[in-house]
Amino acid sequence: MKLNHVMESANRSLANITLASGDQIELYVEATVALDDRADHWLFLMLPVSMMLGEDLEISGKLSHSAIAAFDKAQAELLRGHPKMSPIKLKFDQSFDDSLPKLGDQRKVGLFFSGGLDSTYASETINDIDSLVLIWGFDIPAKNQKHWDLSLEFLEPYAKDIGRDLVVVKTNIRELSNGILQWGGDYHGTALSGVATALSPELRKMYVAAGFVRTEPVWGHSATLYSCYNTDSQEIEETDPVKRIAKAAAIGDNPRTTKVRACYRNITGLANCGACKKCVRTRLEFELVKAQYRPLGLETTPKAIEILRNKLTYWDYLFYLEALGWARQNGFKGTLGPLIVVTATRVKSIFQIYFEKVLTRLGIEKPKKVKKRPKAKKKL
Repeated sequence: MKLNHVMESANRSLANITLASGDQIELYVEATVALDDRADHWLFLMLPVSMMLGEDLEISGKLSHSAIAAFDKAQAELLRGHPKMSPIKLKFDQSFDDSLPKLGDQRKVGLFFSGGLDSTYASETINDIDSLVLIWGFDIPAKNQKHWDLSLEFLEPYAKDIGRDLVVVKTNIRELSNGILQWGGDYHGTALSGVATALSPELRKMYVAAGFVRTEPVWGHSATLYSCYNTDSQEIEETDPVKRIAKAAAIGDNPRTTKVRACYRNITGLANCGACKKCVRTRLEFELVKAQYRPLGLETTPKAIEILRNKLTYWDYLFYLEALGWARQNGFKGTLGPLIVVTATRVKSIFQIYFEKVLTRLGIEKPKKVKKRPKAKKKL
């Protein structure tokens, strides 16, 4: 893989990518603040992609010694947990530059912020954060203007209310990574680290809100992986792990909790759909802790049928068990009924998943639900 780095402006960094297949793609990172003019961030952003394709990475652009050292550390960590990836070599041209930009103590501390429960809890509990960093192009596609505008309607007032600066980043890197890497399992942490490195002229340290804590290395982000991407000009730190329901309990008396966006369905016009499996689970979490304030669209207690409608994976089931166990241990009532329903839903899901796999192996398409037409009203 060949990468030619170009600074189109102080706020827009381009990478012209040529794959071994001959395919070419132009990627960009742009922000409302100045970006690092070195290619360090592209070195990180392309590392897992190159490793999954098994292509050495050749960069035309300035690199720092500390970024190259980080490249070696991160590659070793990725190889430890991702057997499908291959070790690659880094090549760079004569424009290699070891000098660091003149960065003073005036640089700020940032937090990657999506408006979800994890990042909202972090923004409410970590005192040294100056800026909230929003990324357009990760969870929300760079081409989805409507949903991004909807997000800003929630996030801009929140940042103003909490007294934090707002830094907006836009990138199309998922146009290349999708189809090559699994976002959560392979790439999420590295992508955030690359963006953090690009923001080093403005931010000296970036926090990443910890979500579900995984002990195995086969995952796309971890505190260890983030530490591998630290350079002389940027520190990246994952926040301390806290159970999701404990976060709901901690911010349940805060009026800003109504701005939390837990939904992954991205339905235009809705902050939270209230019906997807993540919304249903979040509704239950806030109900279990009897929160005074709840995210918009997630104010009501989920009914048993709403939980049963969802297909729960192993990890979904663990999330529920974690929430119910924490609630019971901390003296909250009403956990037995949800436990029975969730367990029944998981059993149903196991049979459903197994049935779908059998159909796939047999080459039989899953039968589609046929919507019944409403009966015509009789004319008088």
